[in-house]
Amino acid sequence: MNEKFVQLSRELKHRPILEKALGYFPNLPLVAIDCGCGAGNESAYLLSKGFNVHAFDISIEAQKFCAERFKDDSKFIFYHESFEDFNFPSASLIIASSSLFFCDPSYFDRVIKRIINALPEGGILVVDLLGTQDEWVIREPKKFIGFTYQDIVDLFLYDFNLLFHKEMNENLPLLNGYIKSWHLHMLILQKSNF
Repeated sequence: MNEKFVQLSRELKHRPILEKALGYFPNLPLVAIDCGCGAGNESAYLLSKGFNVHAFDISIEAQKFCAERFKDDSKFIFYHESFEDFNFPSASLIIASSSLFFCDPSYFDRVIKRIINALPEGGILVVDLLGTQDEWVIREPKKFIGFTYQDIVDLFLYDFNLLFHKEMNENLPLLNGYIKSWHLHMLILQKSNF
């Protein structure tokens, strides 16, 4: 993750999909994991809603910024780790918006298993996955995985119910102003009751 991302994103609000996800949130303990938390915008929103938040990011800048931002909040715990290394604690909500696609592809399936195991029945997963036509997937296929809708069904729908899916395929700016061709699947999933 680019260190400048934290600087550029620190004034942003949480993503609207998070509010949508909380509309589905069941009667479970208010414990969340914010994956690749950056400046902690999602974490701050969840803390304001009473959640205990475990947040991780590989960026030193994120670690420094979150340490200062949440220094007085005992409900926030930061881990300076990557997806590949993070040992997911039990949580009722896991957010991996604009982050899971940075996971090393060779670890991806193991990370998904850890996420599934961390969520109880009824737990919510908010995740973004890159589509097959995304600029990064086309340019660096060994670094980024592109998903079709069928891939998502195969990956998640044995363990989860799909509550929300939005596919986006458009040119939008990154925080640094670069116009990127995005192909993105935005998902809200709920762990099935077997």
